[in-house]
Amino acid sequence: MEEVSTNWSADSLVRAKSDRDETSGQAVRAPMRSGPVKTNDREKCTLPDRVRLSQVRLRTMDSTKLVGFYTGPLGFKLVESAGADSEISATGKEPGFLMLTEDRKAVPRPPGTTGLFHLAIRFPSRLDLARAYRRLLVYGYPIEGASDHGVSEAVYLADPEGNGVELYADRPRSQWHWENGQVVMGTKPLDLQSLLTAVPAEQAIDHPSARTVLGHIHLNVASLAEAERFYAEYLGMAVTQRTYPGALFFAAGGYHHHVGANVWSGKAAPPPNATGLISYRFHVPVSEILYCLSHRAPVVGYKTGDVQEEGKHILQIRDPNGNWLEVQTGRKAL
Repeated sequence: MEEVSTNWSADSLVRAKSDRDETSGQAVRAPMRSGPVKTNDREKCTLPDRVRLSQVRLRTMDSTKLVGFYTGPLGFKLVESAGADSEISATGKEPGFLMLTEDRKAVPRPPGTTGLFHLAIRFPSRLDLARAYRRLLVYGYPIEGASDHGVSEAVYLADPEGNGVELYADRPRSQWHWENGQVVMGTKPLDLQSLLTAVPAEQAIDHPSARTVLGHIHLNVASLAEAERFYAEYLGMAVTQRTYPGALFFAAGGYHHHVGANVWSGKAAPPPNATGLISYRFHVPVSEILYCLSHRAPVVGYKTGDVQEEGKHILQIRDPNGNWLEVQTGRKAL
């Protein structure tokens, strides 16, 4: 997992004074402040450097089938099934990074609609990614592609209900290249045979490392302008890549991206009971950002909600495409 640096403390909130540094493209942060945060349309909230994607929730017509996929070919472990919900993690212990909510009346998400492009599971090393790919081969589960992005190596597939899944491992940050504030990410074919050589042929397949986590999420959106307004202007993420046709990438803390957004699918919204994405969650190390986001949301036109989960406060924000973005504090950031 990536190394991160932060100048945040438990009693401080960093906010951007201006949208973006003209030379680096990175968010410009003001000195740390404590106490209540005054918000208006010109002031920005900024997600801290140590933000991480911690959970994705999907609606499914058949949770048994999806649990079987994520615990079988992918090798993750079921934490708990309670009522309509099934929770999955790398260790079989909480917190789970994937929640599956069964709805027997759900309908397949129609083509040409907004929603999940893929959820991306990050493995701690190239060896771990190779083991995951070898497990897919042993199970005979088909993949849809494999790419070398420069910053990472990735294998792509879809779960039994068509949700996109990326399995990837980052290269060291020292090998990433930046030009004019934009990370260089290519799409070259990944040499899968070379990847497999990292795993001894006689080695038994195993479950993923406990350090396997969600790395990013990629969404089909209706408007890139609205996506930039939400993720960059409202959440304060940097636009790390804008040269892909029809796509933008956003991140905090100098990561290549925590969120990808593209308009490759279509602008129509799926039915409310369609399978696929319900919500996605960011973990942040300090709670002040929740105050800033919740108070600025109505100023800029975003709907919010609040839920409690195991005694922890979770802020919900409706993204421009109708999905709930959740922001949570209280658990140790990885």
